[in-house]
Amino acid sequence: MEINNDDWQIMAGQEREEFIRRYVAGEALTSLAREYHHGPATLRAILVSVGVPVRTRPGYAKGRKWSEAQREAHRRTTSTPEHRQKMRAIMLKRLPVMRGAATNSPIERRMQDALMAVGIGFTTQSVLLDRYLVDIEIHQAPIVIEADGAQHTLRIQKAKDAERDTALTAAGYRVFRFTGSEINADAVLCVRRVIDACFLVPDQEPIYEIRTAFTGELHPLWKGGKREFTCEICGVVFMAQPAHRKGPHIYCSMQCNGAAKRGKTASAETRAKISAANRGKERKPPPPFTAEHRAKISAGLKGRPKTAEHAAKVGAAQAGRPKSAETRAKISETLKRRNANQNKIESALHGDMQRPAEMTGPATLF
Repeated sequence: MEINNDDWQIMAGQEREEFIRRYVAGEALTSLAREYHHGPATLRAILVSVGVPVRTRPGYAKGRKWSEAQREAHRRTTSTPEHRQKMRAIMLKRLPVMRGAATNSPIERRMQDALMAVGIGFTTQSVLLDRYLVDIEIHQAPIVIEADGAQHTLRIQKAKDAERDTALTAAGYRVFRFTGSEINADAVLCVRRVIDACFLVPDQEPIYEIRTAFTGELHPLWKGGKREFTCEICGVVFMAQPAHRKGPHIYCSMQCNGAAKRGKTASAETRAKISAANRGKERKPPPPFTAEHRAKISAGLKGRPKTAEHAAKVGAAQAGRPKSAETRAKISETLKRRNANQNKIESALHGDMQRPAEMTGPATLF
């Protein structure tokens, strides 16, 4: 499939062709977005730019309402044990690649701090029996510690927790559950109860593996982390993600980026792209000045002398421009006032130079 080179170059040419070919073959846009590390909206824009029709997501039409028979059929289908088992299997499959905030709650972190204070190694957010995600798993012995929040006081959640504890106990694990109030009151006492019940001793070299949303090397999409780069302007060595450095030039900050581009004129191709993007767009006129804005401008310019360059620019701009009757009347009034003031000054100076003899007094002879 041919791709127009004038389109927005988000990907390389071969990568764009491969992406479009795979989408036309029937692959989903969301899966391609995860693979190519671009958002679905960006990839959708690429498809629209080359004229490929974008498939709509399957679902019900907007405004459609379910009948009671449809609701009853959906309820029967989703309330079976087979359906629940299927949904649980899908969730466990998605669990390692799910992204989000840290999964360790505040009460879990308090328990972790108490365990680290006594020197007992543990792992957080472990998947046991291929179906249960536990809060804390002790390394010394098959021990599980659960930090229960307020949602675990619900009747449905209590039944699920009991089923979960039974399965873990049958597999050889010993489960300890502590409520949020117990942990907030004294997390060290909760840890001491586990130690006394299972006869635990501090590890010589404890290992604390605190997992937060499967980030870092545990994540299936791990790319190796940050690498060292050298700035082309100041020469500073800095750490950054490789995915964030895709351009031909490497700068450590926006200041170095601006210093590199300062004084460079845009190429003819860049100017043509900008002109083509702005062509046809309606430019909105600037908003009119308010009275407050005019007052601020007048106060700032009052008393400031005009330079010769500014006066020349104003004169050149106004040369040959016809003036309205109102403007001519204002200029005439200003000139009359200025001439009257000049006449008063000249008459006062002329009178001091030719004062009468009776005012100066008689001449003195020596």
